[in-house]
Formats: sequence, structure tokens, C-alpha cells
Amino acid sequence: MSAALAMAQGVENRTWPNPPVGAVVVKDGAIVGRGAHLGPGQLHAEPVALADAGDKARGGTLYVTLEPCNHTGRTGPCTEAVLASGVARVVIGIRDPNPTVSGGGARFLRERGLDVEIGILPESCLELIWPFVATDNFTRVFVELKTATSLDGRFAPGPELRQDGQPFYLTGEASRCDVHRRRRRVDLVLVGEGTVAADQPLLNGRLAMGDHDVPQTDPLPGYVDTDLSWQGGFAREHYLVFAGESARHGKARLKVEQDGGEILFCAEKAGHVEPKSLLELAATRDLFTVMVEGGPRLAGSMLFAGLVDRWINYMAPVVLGRGVTWPNDFAGPNVPDRGFSLTRLDQLEKDLLFIHDRKNFSATLARVTI
Repeated sequence: MSAALAMAQGVENRTWPNPPVGAVVVKDGAIVGRGAHLGPGQLHAEPVALADAGDKARGGTLYVTLEPCNHTGRTGPCTEAVLASGVARVVIGIRDPNPTVSGGGARFLRERGLDVEIGILPESCLELIWPFVATDNFTRVFVELKTATSLDGRFAPGPELRQDGQPFYLTGEASRCDVHRRRRRVDLVLVGEGTVAADQPLLNGRLAMGDHDVPQTDPLPGYVDTDLSWQGGFAREHYLVFAGESARHGKARLKVEQDGGEILFCAEKAGHVEPKSLLELAATRDLFTVMVEGGPRLAGSMLFAGLVDRWINYMAPVVLGRGVTWPNDFAGPNVPDRGFSLTRLDQLEKDLLFIHDRKNFSATLARVTI
């Protein structure tokens, strides 16, 4: 199953809106076929691996990270290909999370005499397709919020402690590498204009270049600037700018477009880009997964609107005492309750990584492994 996971993780491009899936065929203790799904309209992982194995598949075992489909979509049902291959056993990471089809593929194969086992490395297999699961097959854009804070909840020190034009890193190298790996799994990385002005971030996955278990294509970078007030450019040839409708006919538009920015005009609320409108426009561009990296006002607006699916927070073991923190209007009795469940807590060198999900990961894991 580890080899099947590696096949799915190592595809060059993200497969969204389809879930990434990997498969291998084993015969006499050796892998004789490998396959991965490469995206919409492409063959699923199972028939690719089985074709790679050829006649060696007969009597062997198919390992696949996600339950083989038993319905016809853009391609035929994978269960038919599995049967035709002559494999004797199928080992599945997790069931299909869609309740309308979950268990159908496994049941179909069992009824025809195959030995079927479910629940091998299930946590890794579910993590692989979590954006697909958390959004109910991308009925909306998946939003992952990334924050990095000190022990006292500061995002960065005050301007008096920063060097102009130099990015400030609160966390260590291991945390930054982890962020870059996560960037490569999403379609768009988004920050606020304040972050662009302060750090001139590249928003790419350069620290994960060459890692074989993440896609090797960078996400599209973008920032939010309601009135297009930032005129200092962006360190990428092409990027998205989410502006308010009020800026559509302003003179600032031309300079942003000349710099390489593609402007998407969103509805506004209380003088700021309305988060839901932003995500709806992102969806029209086939941007299925978005990482919001800050600053705190943008992060707070996404949280306040209830649009964050996963919140990853890196906590550095430092106390800043003063500096950038949540906006004043983020606290108080009018903030709605947006509950999350703790999915995982990891240590990355000196930093702690908290992963919280709006959809309960543990409960979902139990459902797709029974």
C-alpha cells in the first residue's frame, strides 16, 4: 500500500477535481504493475496498473488507495477491469467516501469470488483525498488556512523590529519546508495586500522541488486588494488579484495588469472583498483548492465567514510581546461559532503544528474503513 500511495502522491500535476489514486499489482512477492490517476478524463489507477502488469496480474494482488469504482463516468467501471485481469485478491486503503456508492465496488468483487480487504494505511489514504472528501466532491472550493504564530499569538513583530524588504520567518526551516509541500498540493495560494507589501512573497513550493511525494507544479499565486491600492508589483510573472467591484473603473487597474496581474472583481461587504464571492470566482477558474496564508485580516474574514475547511497553525516557541495580531473586530460577541476538531498535532523541530478540520477527520476515517 505504501507503494500505491507513492504512485498517487508523485503525480506531476494535481488531479483535482478528481481524487488522486494510486495502485500496484503484486505477484509472488514482487510489484509487477504500477499506475496512478493523472486527472479528469484519464484512466483510473487500477486499469493503468493492471495493464502495466499484463498477464502477470493473473492470480496476483491489486493494492489500491481508494475503493475501485463500480459505475460509469468519463471512464468505465474499474471493477470490470479488475475482474478481467484475473487478480485473486484486492487490498483497498479506504472505501469510497461518497455514501451513495461506498462499498459498491468491494461488494461487487466479493460477490464474484475475489478476496477483498479494506483499511490498510487508511489515515494516509484519506489524507491524500481530504479536499475531495471535505467538500463533498468539490461542491465548493476547499480552503486551507495556514497561520504561523508565536506563543503569545503574534503573527510577526512590529515594523520597528523588521528590516525593510526582508521577509520575516517566525518558524524554523522544517516548518517552512512543510508549508512549501502543502502549497504544491493546492491550486492557489492567497495572501492579503499587506503581506505582499511587507514580504514580497513568491508563494511557490521551491523548498519542495524534487520531493517525489508531492506534485511538481507550483500553485497559482494571488492576493486580495479591495481598492487596488498596492502598486509595488508582485514577484511573479502571472498572478491573480481579487479586487472589489468599486475598483473596476479606477486608474490603478492598468498598472496592476501591466505588471502581470489578472484582476477578478468581487462583491464587497463593509468596504472589503466578500470572501464567498472571492471563492465563487476562483471556482470559475477551476481553482478547486486554495491555501490562505494571511495576513490576519484575510484569515479572520475567511474564518468569520465559515469558509475554512482546514486550519493548520505553526506555533513557534517564542514570545514577541508586541506586533501583528488579529484585527480588533475579530474578537467579541458577534463572532460566530465555527467549530473545528483536532486532527493531528506534530512537532517540526522546535515548532508545533496543529491541524484542525471543520469536518471531523477521525469520524470520517471510521466510516470509510468499516
